[in-house]
Amino acid sequence: MKAQVLDYIDVKERCVELGCNIPTGLALLPINFDTASSKDELVHEDTASTIRKLWREGGINETKIEKEGEKIPYEQRKSLELAIPAVFVSWSLLSQDPNLVSIALNIISNYATDFFKGIAGEKKVKFDVVVEQNENHKSKLIHYEGDVEGLSKLPQVIKELKEL
Repeated sequence: MKAQVLDYIDVKERCVELGCNIPTGLALLPINFDTASSKDELVHEDTASTIRKLWREGGINETKIEKEGEKIPYEQRKSLELAIPAVFVSWSLLSQDPNLVSIALNIISNYATDFFKGIAGEKKVKFDVVVEQNENHKSKLIHYEGDVEGLSKLPQVIKELKEL
């Protein structure tokens, strides 16, 4: 598995800076969440709407960072790799219901498997998970680039981060 673990910004503080909702469980983060100078610059991966739909169908609740009535535009990419939106996992969700995190990631993994059905050649996935490690909002970014099968190892990486 090709995953890097890096320090990341305080997601809740960044939401306050941008005037966004503060996520309390799972949330999809825009591509440029950490670098946008204003909320108007935020852009989601084009797969975000599909992930949201699949989560709803699977009974997974997401805290949208966009406020009611606001929409963050989607960026259409033309490539043979699958870019999945970054998923934020709050400390409270991780400590209270870690199984829900595994279910949400499994839904994404199944989507990636279906996405590549019938496609020959290398099947590359890009996916970031931002894990809030403690109640002080310290976060780590898990950056994954690799094949679909490697996605199944992410819940274990998240569990190890929680225990640090």
